[in-house]
Amino acid sequence: MFHILRHSPHAESRFASCLRGINSGHSLLLIENAVYGLLPGTSTRNALEYLPATVNLYTLDVDLQARGLALDDLPSRVRIINYPMMVELCVEHSKTVSW
Repeated sequence: MFHILRHSPHAESRFASCLRGINSGHSLLLIENAVYGLLPGTSTRNALEYLPATVNLYTLDVDLQARGLALDDLPSRVRIINYPMMVELCVEHSKTVSW
């Protein structure tokens, strides 16, 4: 399953709900304001780092840049992708859930 999360971890409960719904072998893409969950020292960053190693984590390059997040501060397991790669991931997975 491919989860696309776009809501800020600080504004509402969708971020936490999404993380509870992720299982081993799933993929998670953080876009728009969800990239704030990657900020170092936050509880959401810690929660992302505790996801099973079999969960693939992605984020969009343009959303990181638009929000001024430093690429050096990202967890090593997060793969930075662009829009064409996002489309490929949507096609690769049999189910996609947008949060």
